[in-house]
Amino acid sequence: MKKTAPQRNICLTIEFDGTNYHGWQIQPNRRTVQGELQNALRQLFGTATEIYGCSRTDAGVSARNYRANFFTSSYLPTEKIAPALNFYLPRDIFVKSAQAVPLQFHARYSARAKTYSYTIVLNRSPLRSRHAWEYPYPLNLERLKSVARLFLGKHDYNPFCHTKEPNGICQITSIRVKTSKDQITILIQGNRFLYKMVRRIVGAMVAYASGRLTRQQIRAALAGKKHRPFLTAPANGLILESVRY
Repeated sequence: MKKTAPQRNICLTIEFDGTNYHGWQIQPNRRTVQGELQNALRQLFGTATEIYGCSRTDAGVSARNYRANFFTSSYLPTEKIAPALNFYLPRDIFVKSAQAVPLQFHARYSARAKTYSYTIVLNRSPLRSRHAWEYPYPLNLERLKSVARLFLGKHDYNPFCHTKEPNGICQITSIRVKTSKDQITILIQGNRFLYKMVRRIVGAMVAYASGRLTRQQIRAALAGKKHRPFLTAPANGLILESVRY
């Protein structure tokens, strides 16, 4: 009988380009990041191993420091797990590190805050278009920065997401707008994010900065009043930057 080690909980830090994937979560007949990682784990350990992600990223969304955990009774040393998994993974998914964590740790439910970045390129950029929203229309940067303050604090974000969850309460702790020549980067940190929430916040900010939306319309939506559908920014500009535990 093959000996096994005591069960360990392993947390991975992963970077991936989501362009060719239908998000993180496994879906029938769709290529997903979770699916690729579970396939690599099966090849590495010789048995089906479920991995739990910190977030269900949308199709086309990328991550710089995504966190995921799995349980194993393998004797493989922790420091060898990342390079071993990378041998089986495609080049657009890279395990940056692996560490043993307490058994009760869960990549999603133990998270306390997440930070996303969204990149906008003013006009076109063939070299950056894979990970940015090419926006060729006039955009008032001062209006873009000023409207960010409306989203700070605790609100019901159901008007800014696509979900059936009854509880849309999220707390946004920070929104920063950084500009550099023809590029805008919006950094959003919060305790949790719902499906398409960041992309619709960015869409509303851009609509206000271009004069197609008023502050009153955004305030009304945050107060739960009836509103017209908000613009959803393209998925490719969004990157999960970090997760805090």
